Amino acid sequence: MSSPAAALRVRRMSAADLDRVVEIAMSLQQAPRWPASAYGTAINPLHTPRRIALVAESEPEKQTSGAKAPVDVAGLDVRAEALTLHRTSFSAAGDRAPFRNEGFGPASGRIVGFAVAGVAAPEAELETIAVIAEGQRRGVGGQLLKALAEELRTEQVTVLMLEVRASNREALGFYRAQGFQEIGRRPRYYADPEEDAVLMRLNLV
Repeated sequence: MSSPAAALRVRRMSAADLDRVVEIAMSLQQAPRWPASAYGTAINPLHTPRRIALVAESEPEKQTSGAKAPVDVAGLDVRAEALTLHRTSFSAAGDRAPFRNEGFGPASGRIVGFAVAGVAAPEAELETIAVIAEGQRRGVGGQLLKALAEELRTEQVTVLMLEVRASNREALGFYRAQGFQEIGRRPRYYADPEEDAVLMRLNLV
């Protein structure tokens, strides 16, 4: 049986996606509460610093023998919520086609996750990554990160950084599985509750 993640495509976020992106963020406890205008800034190519914003979209359902393909996938928000959008913060070669600039218009399927990174080459910062809560550990977050890494490489980015709450063990495990390494901590960086931020790094070359 194929994984639900196999039925996904990852593409650039568009203005038509913003309501759904905000809906996903509001449904997740640790996601940033950015307004739609903040995500609008993320997709504005003229804004400085530049950002890359991607969405993961399930393929439209196909009727086969009366059955519907599964569309609810992975639940993981690994955003360090104290960051703001206004801070300056892989796929294999044979799999590149689904990830490269595939569609900039309205979604043809259901958006199930998104990611935003700020670009200041040769570094970038993962500012948010979020996936709907239904169905854990199905590879959607990994596909988003792989697609993001590919996009960043085209921007001459060699290092992707992030921050995450020290207590967010699920996120830490996910990032480590994707190849990120802990490089330091910021004591008492977060409030409500107060705790350290774990700094992590992924080399893209």
